Amino acid sequence: MSPRALLRLAACAVLVLACAACAGERARSDRTTLIFGRNKDAITLDPALAFDGISLTTSRAIFEGLTRYKAGTFEVEPALATSWSMSADGRSWTFRLRHGVRFQDGTLLDADAVKFNFDRWRDAHNPYHAWGYFTYYLGQFGGFPGLINGVDAVAPDTVRIRLQEPLAPLLADLAMPAFGIASPAALRRERERFAQAPVGTGPYKLVEWAHDDHITLERFDGYWGAAPRIERVILRDIPDAATTILLLQRGDIDGWEFPTPDGLTQLAHDPRLRIYHQPANSVMFLAFNTRRHPFDDVRVRRALSLAIDRTSLVRHFFDPTAQVAVEFLPEAVWPHGVPMDDRYDPTAAKRLLAQAGFPRGFATTLWFMTAPRPYLPEPQRVAEAIQADLAAVGVNARLQGLEWAVFIQKVQDAQHDMCVIGWTGDNGDPDNFTYMPLDRDNAVPPAASNVTFWSDERFHALVTQARHVDDVPRRQALYRQALEIASDQAPLAAIAHTTPPIVFRADLRGYVPSPDSSIYYQDLSFAER
Repeated sequence: MSPRALLRLAACAVLVLACAACAGERARSDRTTLIFGRNKDAITLDPALAFDGISLTTSRAIFEGLTRYKAGTFEVEPALATSWSMSADGRSWTFRLRHGVRFQDGTLLDADAVKFNFDRWRDAHNPYHAWGYFTYYLGQFGGFPGLINGVDAVAPDTVRIRLQEPLAPLLADLAMPAFGIASPAALRRERERFAQAPVGTGPYKLVEWAHDDHITLERFDGYWGAAPRIERVILRDIPDAATTILLLQRGDIDGWEFPTPDGLTQLAHDPRLRIYHQPANSVMFLAFNTRRHPFDDVRVRRALSLAIDRTSLVRHFFDPTAQVAVEFLPEAVWPHGVPMDDRYDPTAAKRLLAQAGFPRGFATTLWFMTAPRPYLPEPQRVAEAIQADLAAVGVNARLQGLEWAVFIQKVQDAQHDMCVIGWTGDNGDPDNFTYMPLDRDNAVPPAASNVTFWSDERFHALVTQARHVDDVPRRQALYRQALEIASDQAPLAAIAHTTPPIVFRADLRGYVPSPDSSIYYQDLSFAER
C-alpha cells in the first residue's frame, strides 16, 4: 500500500472512531431506544414464510400466536387465546380469544381473523397461500392441509381446530413465531408485499426496513398488553465482528447477538458490558446429502463421521461453554441416553472407505454459510478444519461459502453434497428435533428442513407414532428407538452443542436468555441514572 493510501486509511479510521464516539454519546443519553447489532439481516418478515431464525426472532416482536412461551422457558402460556380445551379423543381443540385486541392497522382480532390465517397456512389452493413455501407449517403439520382438517369460527371469540389425529405438541407448536397471527386486511391489501410491510398484534410495529442495513421497530401504542418501556428498537446489520466490538465499546450499539469466541475474550473484561449465555438448545452438524453418491452408502457416512476431530473443533472454534455432541439432542430437550458415534478414528475411517470402494478417497464439495449462527460462531474456520480432517483420510472436499439467504435456499433444494449447518430448537419438544430435521416428510425440495434428505421407514413410523401419544414415558421410549436408528444410519455427524452468547450493556434490565434465541424487547429497559 502506498504512503498516500495509508494516510487516507488512517484519516478514515480517525473519522470512524470520532463518529462512533459521538453516536455512543447519543446512545447513552437516549434511554428509550435500543440499538442492537446483528451479523445478518432477516430474509422475510412474514412469519408464515420464514424459514430462518433471524427472520423468525425479528417477527416475534411484531406478531403473536394463540399461545406463547413463558420468558426463558418453553412452558406454554396464554397469548391471543386466554384458554383452551381438548376433546376426549384429542382431535379437536377449542380456543377462547382475548377480547379487545387490535392489529397494528386498527382492525379487530376475532375468530374470523384467526381462521383466515390457518386457512392460508394449510390450504394450498387458498389465494394467500403464495409467495413462499410455508416451510414451518409443512414441517410441523406434515403437508397441506396436513394434520389440520379444518378451522371453524364458532363465535366471534371462539375458534375450533379439527385434527386428523391427536397431536401432542400442538400447544407448543402454536407458540412458535412461525404461527403468529397476521392482519387479514393487511394481507389482502399488500399481498406479496406483506413480507416487507408486516402487520400483527405484537408490542412493536415495523416503521422502516433498509435491507442489509437496519430494521426499525416502534412501540405499538394500541398494544393490548403492558406498554414496552423501550419505545424504539433498531436492529443494525454489522457483518464485521471487529467493527461490532468497536461500536459496542464506544456505546454506539447496546447489544450484539452471537459474538465470535475471539470477540467474547475482548468483551469479557469490559465492566460496561454483560455477557449472557442462552440455554443449550441447538446442535451443529455436518449434513450428508444422502440422495447423492457416495453419501447414499452408510459406510461412507460413518467413515466421514469418524474422520472428524470434534474435540479439537470445539476447543478451537467455539466459546468455552460449548460441548462435543455425544448425542443428537441438546441438554434442553428430552429424552437423553442415545449416544451418537463421536469417536475420532482416522484409521477406522480409511478402512470403511476402502470397504465402500474408495481406498484412495474421493472428491466432493462442502458448503458453509458465511454469517455466524447461534450453533456455529465461526463457519469458515470450522469448515476449513473439517476439510483438513477429511483430507487426512483421502477425501478432497472443495469449500463453497455462501451468503446466508442463498445458502439456506440451496441446501433446502438439495443442491449440496455436504454442508456445515445446525438446528436450534423451536418449542422444547423432541418432535421438533426429530420430525423436522430428520424425517422423510420434511425431505422434499425445494423447502426441505431435513437437508440430509435421509428417508427411513422405521424412523418415520416411530416419530409419527410419538407425535400422536400424550403419555410422556411412552413418547420417550419411541423417540429413543427412533434416535438409535438415526445414530446407526448416520445421515449427519453431530459435532457440537452450544449455549449461544449474547452481550448487552450492563445497565440494560429485563433480559432473560431464551432457549429459542428470542429477545423479548417489550420486557427490556435501561436502569435509571
